[in-house]
Amino acid sequence: MTDAHTPVSQLQQQLRYRNRIVGLQLALLALFAIGWIRMPTLLNVHVPPDLSRPQIIKPNEIWPANVYAFAEHLITQLNYCREDCAQDYPRNLAEGRDFITERCYADLKLHQQRNQSLYTSRTRRLLPATDTLFDPRQVTRLGQGAWEVHLEFVLEEHVKGIETRHRRYAYPLRIVHYAVPLEKNPYQLAFDCYLPPGPQPVEESGQPQEATR
Repeated sequence: MTDAHTPVSQLQQQLRYRNRIVGLQLALLALFAIGWIRMPTLLNVHVPPDLSRPQIIKPNEIWPANVYAFAEHLITQLNYCREDCAQDYPRNLAEGRDFITERCYADLKLHQQRNQSLYTSRTRRLLPATDTLFDPRQVTRLGQGAWEVHLEFVLEEHVKGIETRHRRYAYPLRIVHYAVPLEKNPYQLAFDCYLPPGPQPVEESGQPQEATR
């Protein structure tokens, strides 16, 4: 570029420089605006319970401890019948529907309807079987967005005030990533029913015995 030697050419050269700078600034602002529009307004971050050591947390990364905690909370709430399972269990299913896959919800609902005698005049709750809060061996990744979770509880049941069952049971669960609105399900996880052979009593040796619901 040649140097300007007259006042008019100097002014024109300054205007060209200014216009280029303004154009560059406008282009940068446009890029920033596009990036801002495309930026998600909310990042879903699953924070692991253990904060005693540094953790690298990525958006939408689900930790095994979170899967375990979700499964434990849901299954205890689902099986808690304070007055009568004939009324409490269907209500628990309805209240937890956003945390249960459609296929599993239909299966559990059908089982309850076909086995009314297992629910009528019965109270039920699941009690912790051990003092262990979380064991990584209890959660196994089955694939992208799917986990197998093994839980153990003491199943306590009463029929008309008489204790009919107080025994340790193993619960093999399938938990999956569930992409639904956050206001409906902030965990973005869902119970996808029991894995074979389903809930079953545990002998004192720690081995499952017979299948049951």
